[in-house]
Amino acid sequence: MKAWGVLAAALGAVAASGAVADDVFTGANVLGVTRVESAAEYLPLAVAWGAVGASAAAPAADAFVITANLEDGDELYVYDRAAGRYHVFTLVRDAAGDTWAAARVVHVGTGGAEVATGSAAAEVSLARGYGAWLHRSGAAARADKAVYLAGQAESEPVSITFAAATGRAKFGQTLFGPPAGAAGDFALNGGAINWSGAVKGDEIRLPQTDGTLQTVEYTGTKWVRKYWERSANGVLRLKRDENPVIPRGQAAWYARKAGNEALTVTWSEK
Repeated sequence: MKAWGVLAAALGAVAASGAVADDVFTGANVLGVTRVESAAEYLPLAVAWGAVGASAAAPAADAFVITANLEDGDELYVYDRAAGRYHVFTLVRDAAGDTWAAARVVHVGTGGAEVATGSAAAEVSLARGYGAWLHRSGAAARADKAVYLAGQAESEPVSITFAAATGRAKFGQTLFGPPAGAAGDFALNGGAINWSGAVKGDEIRLPQTDGTLQTVEYTGTKWVRKYWERSANGVLRLKRDENPVIPRGQAAWYARKAGNEALTVTWSEK
């Protein structure tokens, strides 16, 4: 899949300047760019903007990540919720430009090992409000470079469906990310989403740079993150963060508690 062309080059130049956080550029299309600050090797990214051309779904591998400051060989893992597997694309850089090449289809096996299950599809669409994983090679490059998300700024509300658990699974898992619109991080209890369909025990799991997950649990009325903190005298105390956030431009796992139907929510932010 060929990456963007003229639009990508223009937005790539803006990204390279380092001046963008969340911004829009008005022309033939109203385009948006989000800067994601992270040095993580595996970075969960939100599909924060729409597809250029006013499509409801974005071709994930070539329409929402600016490739200008990525490295040849970086990979994008696009999660197939229905099949429980990932389509993997590799960034190929040559004289003709940047191309996301279909590489393989994998699932996560025992102990987190990657198990190949077939060849990747040439095109995979991923709607705004969902997420994908970016694997960046080279620690030195990651330390100095942010990641930029781009696409069309859309005026329609965004709906996302969190999958129900299947089989013996305790949770149904969906990788999702807040659409762009809010300045800064996305506040889970900020009112942009009506969580009335969530149930006590649902979880949002935030991937951390060390590979662990930070869990935020729904109490029945709001999202709360519980964590342990050691006081100055060495005593561990259980603390509550009642204002948890998803970092700007990043994705997280929604874990839908078993025994409940799939949940569809609408983002009120544009």
